[in-house]
Amino acid sequence: MFTLTVVLTVLLLCEVVPSAVVALFRARVGLVRLDELTRLGLLQGQFLWVVSLLGVLHLFATVAVIVGLWVPALGVAGAAVEAVIFGWVLSRQLRAGDRGRSLGAYLLFLAMALAVLVVNLLR
Repeated sequence: MFTLTVVLTVLLLCEVVPSAVVALFRARVGLVRLDELTRLGLLQGQFLWVVSLLGVLHLFATVAVIVGLWVPALGVAGAAVEAVIFGWVLSRQLRAGDRGRSLGAYLLFLAMALAVLVVNLLR
């Protein structure tokens, strides 16, 4: 079970760490992608606080998921935060009318977060 937890955690971190860095530093590439997904008007300077909040949440979740390898309760908390973030992005996409393949990436990320959450619950 520990090996499965490590593998799923690493897979989740492959998405979360770049997102955290991009959001914390408000890198243009991250703003463009997040604005494409959420349609918040980030490139026009609207709702930039969301980017900072997502960066902090991703950072917290990253640390919690890593520590969760030894303390499963923190792994559950970190994975839950990531699941909420990915679910929020998906809800924004659905509200904007996205369907099909455009939802694929965040459905996968949500599934990875939920998988990490479940294996930490089972440990």
